[in-house]
Amino acid sequence: MYKKLSPFIASLIFSAIGISTLHAEANDKTIYHSHDEKSTEQALGYSKTNQSISRYLAYRDIPSLITQYVHGKKTLDYGAGTGFSTQFLQEQNLDVTGVDISNEMLAQAVSNCPNTPFYLIQNGSIPIASETYDLVFSSFVLFELGSEKEILNYLKEARRVMKEDGVFVAVTASQDAYSKDWFCYNIDYPENKNLKSGNLVKAYDRQINMEFTDYYWTETDYLHLFQQAGLQIIGAHYPKGKEGEPYLWRDEKTNSPFVIFIARPDIHPSLGPQETAD
Repeated sequence: MYKKLSPFIASLIFSAIGISTLHAEANDKTIYHSHDEKSTEQALGYSKTNQSISRYLAYRDIPSLITQYVHGKKTLDYGAGTGFSTQFLQEQNLDVTGVDISNEMLAQAVSNCPNTPFYLIQNGSIPIASETYDLVFSSFVLFELGSEKEILNYLKEARRVMKEDGVFVAVTASQDAYSKDWFCYNIDYPENKNLKSGNLVKAYDRQINMEFTDYYWTETDYLHLFQQAGLQIIGAHYPKGKEGEPYLWRDEKTNSPFVIFIARPDIHPSLGPQETAD
């Protein structure tokens, strides 16, 4: 038996019950380039990801990880986008503030979460005092950053605004994301062959008819950059498809397109992250 699901997660499940096939790729698919400045149209298009099966899989286990690792309610949604991650965090009874680099994304976030404070990140700086948050949450941001310098600056700011006993939880693409046969995504693009760190990669979300262009980074890359930023990864969780879920999982049964990193500030060095139990 599963635990009682939050309305956010439940809505993702129920939206797909009865779906035996997902619509084929279409000429009118939405194109989302991580490195582009976001227009209002792109922000509205990104809102479709709220009902994506991929988001269900990426978020399904986060409530239990928060329960396991986080002690306190003050939370920063670091890269809040259109605010759906903010809603998800609020459903975990957390006190959430959101920040993003895009005014257009934040306009959608304010519309979706009218009673939540949102702030614009300018020149890479979070407009929040240091050591403020028990939890800093990052969802689908790390693979949108195109250089190690950008990632390092992003992580250093996360470290700065965390309390000394705070936790950083980051959802990003796993190393398997562009090399398996997923139900969530089609990743059959020439860009995804023979990948090296920093290469552009593509994925097509069949359910919402949306193509994403992001950046490829290895988990070793992330480990080194976390360490340079003063963060130690204490867990790495790979959400996999489960029997009994209303999805026709493919390689999601044995691998995961996502990795969820859990990190703390200023912890003594270790041999590396340990995978949490599924």
